[in-house]
Amino acid sequence: MNRAVATVAAATLLSLTMSALPAFAGDDTVTPAAASAATAQTAAQMRFGKALARPKALPALYVSYAALQAFDIYSTKQALARGAQEASPLMQGVVGNTGAFVAVKATVAVATIAAAERLWKTNKVAAIGIMVASNGVAAIVAARNARTLRQLR
Repeated sequence: MNRAVATVAAATLLSLTMSALPAFAGDDTVTPAAASAATAQTAAQMRFGKALARPKALPALYVSYAALQAFDIYSTKQALARGAQEASPLMQGVVGNTGAFVAVKATVAVATIAAAERLWKTNKVAAIGIMVASNGVAAIVAARNARTLRQLR
């Protein structure tokens, strides 16, 4: 069962990352709705200056980060229920209270995503870098939690 959870988490992360890649359609026709939207965007750019385009990778990175945080909550609670102890000294006082634990993890996730969301307007590369690094750290934590759960079987 734990191996299945890890496989699903990895597949989800991969599919979310791949969904950020551009797709190319064979049909280049423009629908009236698309033309109208393009005209409205051009008008907005003329009124307010150049519109900012969010990097396509960011939404996928946001979702994968939230999913990794959710898996961290689940796997930590499962490991604690099986007799493990929290390794992080910063979280040891929080993990015993599910509401506080979820609140801390949600606050960290929202703050990280909000920081990247603000940053992309001035530095897209840094915003993506923050989210890639955050996802990397969260993935390491998730992998360690999955390994601990396998050992506690």
